[in-house]
Amino acid sequence: MQVERIRPALRERLGHEATAELAALLAQARKEWEADVISVAGDRFDRRLVEETSKLRVEMAQGLAALRTEMAAGHASLRQAIADQKFEILKWVFVFWTGQFFVSATFVLMVVRALRTG
Repeated sequence: MQVERIRPALRERLGHEATAELAALLAQARKEWEADVISVAGDRFDRRLVEETSKLRVEMAQGLAALRTEMAAGHASLRQAIADQKFEILKWVFVFWTGQFFVSATFVLMVVRALRTG
């Protein structure tokens, strides 16, 4: 702290040397106080940052778990839909092959009858 900033009445009463010592003492106290304030603020900031980071991690883990559950349900639903589609396809393939068998058998019987009569 500058000596000139100390009020004139106090400077007169203390004298030049004591005023300079008082200014130096106040400047030193201010530096220590600033260091303490910065340290406390830094500690509070660090603590708050850790708390918020922890909350964020918990929220992310919960969201990820929910997403995994939702994806598993969707996957199961998709598998069921694919299985149903396979069944439908096999059913129609069977119907088609059965129809083709009877058409082919009828054609063969017609050819055999035609050859017998002819």
